[in-house]
Amino acid sequence: MKALRGILIIFLVLSIFSFAALKIDGNKVVFTFSYPQASTVHLAGTFNNWSTNANPMRREGDLWITELELKPGTYQYKFVIDGGKVWKEDPDAPGYTDDGFGGKNGVFTLAQKDGKLVIVAPAAEIKEKVEINTERKENFSIEDNAYVVIKFYKPEAKYVFIAGSFNNWSMSDTECYSSGDGWWEAVLELSAGVYQYKFVVDGKDWVADPNAPAYVDDGFGGKNGIFEVWKEDGKLRVGAPKVQKEEEQTKVELPKENIIKSVQYEIDGKLSDVEKSTAMYSGTVIKQAYVARTSTAAYVSIVLDKPARDYVGQNVLFEVYTDAPKMTASNRKTSGGTILSKPVGFRFSLNMRTWQTRKRGTFFAAAGDDSWILQANVFKSAVDDVVEIEIPYDILGIKSGENFNIYIVCSVDGKDEVLPQEGIAIKTPTMLSGNVIAKFADKIGDDYGFGTYVYPKDPAFAPYKGLWDITEVTVLENDEAYVFSIKFAEMTNPWASPKGFSHQLVNIYLDTKAGGKTSTYKEGARVQFKEPWDYFIKVAGWPDDRIVFATADGKEIPEAIIYEADPADKVIHIIVFKKYLEVKTGIKAYILSLSQDGYGTDHIRPVSKDPTQWTLGGYPVDSKDFAPYVLDTIVPEGQKQEDILKSYVPGQSYATLIPIVVK
Repeated sequence: MKALRGILIIFLVLSIFSFAALKIDGNKVVFTFSYPQASTVHLAGTFNNWSTNANPMRREGDLWITELELKPGTYQYKFVIDGGKVWKEDPDAPGYTDDGFGGKNGVFTLAQKDGKLVIVAPAAEIKEKVEINTERKENFSIEDNAYVVIKFYKPEAKYVFIAGSFNNWSMSDTECYSSGDGWWEAVLELSAGVYQYKFVVDGKDWVADPNAPAYVDDGFGGKNGIFEVWKEDGKLRVGAPKVQKEEEQTKVELPKENIIKSVQYEIDGKLSDVEKSTAMYSGTVIKQAYVARTSTAAYVSIVLDKPARDYVGQNVLFEVYTDAPKMTASNRKTSGGTILSKPVGFRFSLNMRTWQTRKRGTFFAAAGDDSWILQANVFKSAVDDVVEIEIPYDILGIKSGENFNIYIVCSVDGKDEVLPQEGIAIKTPTMLSGNVIAKFADKIGDDYGFGTYVYPKDPAFAPYKGLWDITEVTVLENDEAYVFSIKFAEMTNPWASPKGFSHQLVNIYLDTKAGGKTSTYKEGARVQFKEPWDYFIKVAGWPDDRIVFATADGKEIPEAIIYEADPADKVIHIIVFKKYLEVKTGIKAYILSLSQDGYGTDHIRPVSKDPTQWTLGGYPVDSKDFAPYVLDTIVPEGQKQEDILKSYVPGQSYATLIPIVVK
C-alpha cells in the first residue's frame, strides 16, 4: 500500500494539540493505539514510505506507543499488526482518506503556531459554507500567465509569510516580499484548484486577509481566506471559488447499438476500414472518433476537419481521460478546466505544439485536486491523417471483465471539446474462462527448495510460510489464450506492488516444438532443463521490468501475455495469447516459484548459508554455487521435488528439472 496522492483535503490553519490517539510532546508526535491481542505493532505511513518494520511500537499494558520527529506537513498512516498479517486504521485519527483497497488511512497535518507544533485536522469539504467577500479591494493578480500574486497591507510588520493548503500550512516556507509603502506580496506557482490561506506576521500572529475573495470558517472562531485558480481561454485566472453542488452522477450504460467491437488495429496515424468497423462518435472540432477494444487495450482514433498532421506546431491537445475500478485518486476537471460528468484517474495526452520534436504521448495520474502527476508509463500513439491512441489496461490496473469509462477531448487554444459529454463505457473481455485442459495439485508446505531453505528474518515476510508455496495450478484454454492460474498458500503485499502481491516471482518455461534451449533465459535461478524450452514467461508484482515473454532465441514480446492477481483467493492468473505461440508437439511446462527481489539477479532473491534480514537461509556451501534458488516447482506424478532440486553436481552442473505435460 502506498500513500494516495492528492485527495482534495482542505486543512485548517489552527488546531488543538491532540486528537485522542495523536498528541504533541515537545517536538515529537506521539502515536497511541489500542490492540491488546497483537504480538507486534509497527507504524507505517508516508513518513517512512509505508515500511512495515521501520517504526516499531512498544507495548504499555493494552496500548502500543511510539514517537516520531516530523517536520510540518501532511501525513497518512496505518498500524501494521504482527508483521503485516493485518493492517488497521486508527479509529481515533484526526481524519481519513481512501487507501485504495476498500479501507482508510488516517490523515493529519502538522503546522507551527507560536513556535510550537500543532496537529491540524481536516476541515469539512467546502461547498455552501463559503462566504463571498463583497467589500474587498482587489489584491490578486496573475503574472506571466503562471504566478498568482497576493498583496497584503501591514506597514508595522517586520516580516510576513503566507501559510495555506498549498504549503501544508507551513509558517516558514513561503516568504512575502516587501513592495514598499507597507505592502507585502506573496508570489505563488499553483495548479488549478481551491486553496485556503492566512498571513503569518513576525512569526507569531496569524492574520486573515481582509481582501480575500471569500472566507471559510477555520473551525476555531476565525476565518481562512479562500480562492480558486483555474484556466479559461488558455489563461490563468484567480478569484472566489465557484461553489456548486455536485449533481448526482449519471451512470454511463454500455452502448446498445453503437457497439464497441474488438478489431485488429495498427497505431500508424492511418484509418483503415477495419478500424472504422466499430463504435463511432461525432462532434464539432472532432468530426468522428472511433473506439474499439481488444483483450489488452482500448483504441481511439480521432478524425478532424483536415489531416491531423496539419495541427503539428499549433496550440492543440488531443487527450483521453479514463477512470478505473480501483483508481487511488481522481479529478473532475480536464487540464483545460472542463468539468467531466464522472471522476477520472488517468490522462493520455498528445501535445501538437511539441509533437515535431517529441513524437510520443504523455501519461498522467490524477492528484485528487484537479492537478495531474506525470508518470513514466509509455503508450502507443501516432499523428498523421488521424490521431490514434492506445490505452493499455495494464497501466490502469484494469482486469479482464471489468468496466471503465473514457472521455475524448480536443483542446484548441485552451478551449475543450469533450466527446461524448457523458463518456464512453468500455467492458474489457473476460479472459479467465475456458475449458480446463490440465490441473496439478502440489504438496502443501514445500516452499523450501530441496528441503533446507528457510525464510528471511524481516517482518515483511510474515507469516514466514506459504508465500512461495504453490498449492495448485489450473490451465484453461479459450479461443484466444491459455490461462495459467497459479494458487499459493499465502499472498501478502507489504511493499504495495501495483499488482497486489509483493513476494512471488513466477517463471514458466514452455516446450511446444522441436529445438529450443536447456539453460535458463537469464542467469539467476540456477537450474537447467531436461527437455529444451521454446518460450519463457516471467511475472512479479511490478509490471515495469518484471514481466517478460521471450522466445528461446531471445526475442521479447511484451504484448504476448497479460496477468492479474486475486489476493483474496491467493491466485495469479497468467494469460498467454495463442497467436504468439507455435504449438507443434503439444505443450509441456516447467513452473517455478522464486522469491522476488528488486536487487537480485533477474529479480531473484538469493539464498545464503544462514538467513538474514533479506536473504533466505539453508544454502549448501558445499554446492559451490550450483544449488538452485527455486523454492517450489511442479513436478511430474511419481517424482519428488526434493530429489529433482537436489540433482545438481557441486561445481559442475545445475539441478535438472523435468517438465509436466499440459496438453
